[in-house]
Amino acid sequence: MLKRFIVFLLIAIFSIGIFATTTINVWFSWEGQKEFQTLVDQFNTSQSLYHVNLVYIPSMTQKLQITLSSGNQLPDLALIQSGYDMGFLVNANVLTPVGTVNTSKAFYNSFLTNGKLYAYPYYADVQVIYLNRKIYKGPLPSDNWNLSDFETLANKIKEDGHIGAVLNNTSSYFFNSFYAAFNEGVIPQENGIPIVNNDGTIKAAEFYNKIFNVDKIAVSFTKAALINSFTSGKTGMLFQGSFLIPDFLNLGLDFTILPYPYFDNGQPIQPDFDAKGFAIFKNSEAVRAFLDYITSAKNEVYFCASTYKLPANLEAMHELDNSNQFFRIMDLSGQKGLILPTTNVFQTAYSDAISTALQLYLSGQMSVDEALSKAQNYIDSQAK
Repeated sequence: MLKRFIVFLLIAIFSIGIFATTTINVWFSWEGQKEFQTLVDQFNTSQSLYHVNLVYIPSMTQKLQITLSSGNQLPDLALIQSGYDMGFLVNANVLTPVGTVNTSKAFYNSFLTNGKLYAYPYYADVQVIYLNRKIYKGPLPSDNWNLSDFETLANKIKEDGHIGAVLNNTSSYFFNSFYAAFNEGVIPQENGIPIVNNDGTIKAAEFYNKIFNVDKIAVSFTKAALINSFTSGKTGMLFQGSFLIPDFLNLGLDFTILPYPYFDNGQPIQPDFDAKGFAIFKNSEAVRAFLDYITSAKNEVYFCASTYKLPANLEAMHELDNSNQFFRIMDLSGQKGLILPTTNVFQTAYSDAISTALQLYLSGQMSVDEALSKAQNYIDSQAK
């Protein structure tokens, strides 16, 4: 009797070992919560080996920082943003390098640090220029339009009684593109320290002064006011991320999007390429199976089609690129996207310094040379 019980117990233990379900803990944030939940549910029902426990995190950066500082348990996977998130997670030495991924150069470089890929690319938003077609009904500029064309169009809209263009003139989010463009397409750095007291950055700031204070074809608002000025029909062009496309479509706005223009010499003004990818904290066969599932061409098309995201999967991008004008322009923009440094001195010291410098210069409180010189001193002091 005892032998039979032991045999039965061993069989039961063995069976549990074979059929036990492995739980994958995933943290998700930003847009697309409903679409991603659908993919998770499909994955969970498509097989019995793994079960994804999905948690939506309203503020991923803050959540990860608190978890690291408190020593609490990290998930198996978390969706992170290229840039600042990458920087502090790599420094904390908690990420598993991904290896080789078949994706575009922009996605690959977004999560590349010290020669290693530290997140599995998923999707990206990219900066574009929204054009209100109710205000401007004329012919659209070509994909290769230049800065002179932009100024001409903004002037035309202004002459018709509207605001030509809106963006926040002290936000590094918008200035970075002009900062790089006037510095021959790169973020100028010396030993990893951003340089702002140089000729290129002075020219970028002076261009801002020209469009905001001299020609007055652009107006600066905070984020909510930027969007409201466009949706209320006061503004012809809005500089913002492509993440607003679904919202504007739902509002029934008559609009299109344009890529950032080029300089007259052919130098592109590169839009910010805001990539999201999955950080792997606990690498396993289960994690890899889930990543393979959600990043397949079919499932990336499903997620990105309604959320208007650029998929990291090249096959999915090709399919969406041919689906409508929005994805075509987003893809063009992504191909010349600006990849920002992930260093702490860039993400914090530079951003704070350039914002203050622009405010002081554009408000007439300081000359451009003095404002940028003080900004450089602050950046240098924080890099020590």
